[in-house]
Amino acid sequence: MSLMRRLLPAALFVSASTAFVALGTVPAHAADDRITAYSAEATLTRDGVLQVKETVELTAGSDTFRRTLTNRVRSDADRDRIYDIKDVLATVNGKPAEGFENAGVDNGRQLSLKVPGQAKIVYSYTVDNVVADSTEGREVSWPVVQGFPTVVPKAAVTVNVPFATWVTCFAGRVGSGMPCTSSQLAESAALQIEQNGVPAGGRLTFLTGLSDQATVQPNAQFKTRWTLGHAFTVDGATLGLSGLLLGLGVLAAAALWFFRGRDAGKTTSAGPERPVLDAADGPQFAAPDGIRPGQLGTVVDETADVVDITATLLDLAVRNYLTIEELPRETQFGKLDWRLQRLNAGGPELLSYEKALQDAVFADGDNVLVSELGPALRPRLALVREQLYSDVVTQGWFASRPDAVRNRWTTAGLVLLGAGVVLTIVLAVATKFGLVGFAVMLAGVALTLAGQVAPARTARGAAVLGRVAGLQRYLTDQTSADLPQSHRLEFASRCLPYAAVLGLTEKWALEIAATDDDDDPDAGIGWYSGPESWHLSDIGESLSNFVTAFGGTLTTARRLF
Repeated sequence: MSLMRRLLPAALFVSASTAFVALGTVPAHAADDRITAYSAEATLTRDGVLQVKETVELTAGSDTFRRTLTNRVRSDADRDRIYDIKDVLATVNGKPAEGFENAGVDNGRQLSLKVPGQAKIVYSYTVDNVVADSTEGREVSWPVVQGFPTVVPKAAVTVNVPFATWVTCFAGRVGSGMPCTSSQLAESAALQIEQNGVPAGGRLTFLTGLSDQATVQPNAQFKTRWTLGHAFTVDGATLGLSGLLLGLGVLAAAALWFFRGRDAGKTTSAGPERPVLDAADGPQFAAPDGIRPGQLGTVVDETADVVDITATLLDLAVRNYLTIEELPRETQFGKLDWRLQRLNAGGPELLSYEKALQDAVFADGDNVLVSELGPALRPRLALVREQLYSDVVTQGWFASRPDAVRNRWTTAGLVLLGAGVVLTIVLAVATKFGLVGFAVMLAGVALTLAGQVAPARTARGAAVLGRVAGLQRYLTDQTSADLPQSHRLEFASRCLPYAAVLGLTEKWALEIAATDDDDDPDAGIGWYSGPESWHLSDIGESLSNFVTAFGGTLTTARRLF
């Protein structure tokens, strides 16, 4: 073998997948432990197993001597080489080692034994997975001198490898590419290696190539080292599988919505729905299908929310079940407040959710202040919403409660999202397919979002929605100017709760204000009154403030909307 081959540089050794980096720990030792001589002989069997025998002459500074054999070393930029160490034995001065322990530690085995002051320790063990394929053919390697807690002054190593063709050796601290003092291939194909000085915790690693005549088969095992970049590798396989799962998840969510989440009928509206009934005593307000403001809001957005509850209270006031009195400010810039007074408890003409709202508002008496409603409303608003959701099902506008449908879909989406999180962690730790788990997470998000629009109206509900859309166009584009002056105030008042649900409170409050035909203060309009010197023309600002204040009370009292 040429001298060039024997003195291969460190870079070639790395390219041959044998630049080792420590992954274990160097055992602690007594400061007075001193190795005076070291020799080792290793033989490669036909099965690709390396049989190792080491002789260590030691002057001990304590009664226990420890060293570590690693079973995992760095191979290249991405992988570690995994060895299998078996049949570890030790003798001290020709006798079985007293107190011998072979304990597993991180990436290795820690060997400890009792020693007298002067000891000759003989270690024997076998190492599997030492034969690897490389760009230059099959190679055999093993860090034969390793894991000693003190300096090895001189190491002599003989390695018997049939059909060896070249040898190189590196020694020093872990990861060092420094060539050994000498390494050569004898005529008998035995490797003769000498090294003057191996530092504490250092290694002496040999690497030898095999000729084509060698029958021993490669058995090296490698394990990819975990990194965040590797866990979320972006390549054809990971992107393809992730895209497939994400596509299937989104498609499944879309299919569920298409077959289960769409309205049973088509929403149609020929034009504005004029809520006017021509009665014998003049035009009267008439909502499409007799729908109430709270029902309207729930049909439109499939949610019983703050504005639906507020509009229901306004509607009860307009229908003379209660009055709203705006109180004078205590100071010029003081806080506005209102007194609500129940006129009658109502009977079967009230829907269940309207009755529940009345009971919630007047839980502490027939006169309450809006500013003090919070404690009374907290335990009762959930019932109002429950009754409102049940009501739209009773009316036949939904086959199932919208909130229950939304909760089922949302729960399924969150479960899938949670499964994606767990899968992402598992795949990221064990493989390079972390993106696959992330795709499952996104599918869960898609299902959760689809659930927000999943409640489906029945054919009857879709028809009502079409008429509601017509009512919205009327309230947006029309006024009460075409009605007789004597009916405008009542008509605008009846329109107001519906306008509040549809975001048109200010417009129809101004319609009420427009009926004020003088500059004198007004006592009120029956269902709404203001403080001294209050004018009906001020009702636009008054109602806007009331809707904001009462809605804020609901939100503060129960953060469910």
